[in-house]
Amino acid sequence: MRRARGSTGLPGWLPALNFPLTCASEGASTETDEAGSLPLDTLPMTTRMIWKFTALSLALSAPAFAADWRNDGNFRRKEVKSTEQLEQAQEDRGLALGLRGGYAIPLGSAAGSRSGDNAPMSDAYKGAIPLQVDLGYFFNSNVYLGAYFQYAPVFLPDSALCEGEASCSSSQMRFGLNASYHFRAGEKLMPWLGLGIGYELINTKISAREGDMESIIGVGARGIEFASVQAGADYRINDTFSIGPYVSLAAGVYQTATSSIELKNVPIIGDASESSSESIDNKAVHAWLSGGLRMQVRF
Repeated sequence: MRRARGSTGLPGWLPALNFPLTCASEGASTETDEAGSLPLDTLPMTTRMIWKFTALSLALSAPAFAADWRNDGNFRRKEVKSTEQLEQAQEDRGLALGLRGGYAIPLGSAAGSRSGDNAPMSDAYKGAIPLQVDLGYFFNSNVYLGAYFQYAPVFLPDSALCEGEASCSSSQMRFGLNASYHFRAGEKLMPWLGLGIGYELINTKISAREGDMESIIGVGARGIEFASVQAGADYRINDTFSIGPYVSLAAGVYQTATSSIELKNVPIIGDASESSSESIDNKAVHAWLSGGLRMQVRF
C-alpha cells in the first residue's frame, strides 16, 4: 500500500514533542518512489530522529542512574565509616590512668557466729570515702584490663571507747585487677561495665595518752574480694580525657583477724609492741556499695 504524500508513518504523538517532521535539505522531494520506500534525500531526517530518541532515552534514564549513584555512594560511605572505626580502634589502644572518688556504705557481716546471729557491718563501720587509682591498657576502643589500688578513710559509729583521752581512726585498703567493656566507642558518652577481683584490708586503731605514756591498740581483718561489679559512663572531653559517674558493688570474705598493741614511754619497760593474727572460723559475706566520680586519661 502506498503512503500518503507528506506522511511520515510515525506515531501520532511525536508532533507533540515539537520534533521537526522534515529535516531534508531545501528543495528535496519527500514523495515515495514506485517501491513505496523513502528516497535517499530523506536520510538526514532519519539520523536526526535517532539522535533525538537517544537523547530522550538518556533523559528518561537519568534519575535511575542518579539513584544507582546515590546507592553506590551510600555503600562506599559505609565502607569508609567502617574503615574509620577500625582506625579509631587502633588509635584508642594504649595506657590509661584513672582516678576515682566517692562514698561507700557497708553491707553484710564482717564475721559469723556459732549461734548464727551475725553482727552487721554497719555496727562497726558507718561509711568510707574511697580514693582509687586505676592503671591499665586499652586493647581497642572497647576492652580494658588493668590494676587498681584504693585507700579509704572509714567512719566509725559513736562509741564510749573514743571519748575523753582516747581517739579512734579506721582505714581500708583494696587492690587487685579489673576489666571493663566500653560501649559506643568514639561517642561523646560511653557507658561501660566492669568486673574485678582483689584483696581487702581494714584496720581500726584506738589510741590513748596519759602524760608521756601512749598506748595504741589495733584490730582489723583481711580477706579476698571475690567479685567487684562496676558500671558507669564516661563523657569524653577530648581524645585523651574523660570524666563521668560510676557505681560499684564489691563483695568479699574476711578470712583473717588481726590485733596489735603498742606502748610508748612506759616507765621501766620503755617501748613495747606485740601483734597476732588468727583465722576466722565463722566467715560471712560482706560488701561495700560505692558511687562517685571517675576521671580517666589515655596515653
